[in-house]
Amino acid sequence: MAAPPKVRALLLAVNALLRKRRYHAALAMVKGFRNGAVYGAKIRAPHALVMTFLFRSGRSACTCCPVSCLPC
Repeated sequence: MAAPPKVRALLLAVNALLRKRRYHAALAMVKGFRNGAVYGAKIRAPHALVMTFLFRSGRSACTCCPVSCLPC
């Protein structure tokens, strides 16, 4: 199924813009921000939610190294 002419013209215009070397740095920044947002939504947010439920009471009691205050 072919795309409508307006969509095809828009796609060609966007592709021409992306091929220009002049916008390479700006597009790389946009891509980095997008990848960071996706990583945050897929990995960091669920991990933070799970850790909140696991360690809700605060600091865990460590019995294997009573001298050190660092977590094991």
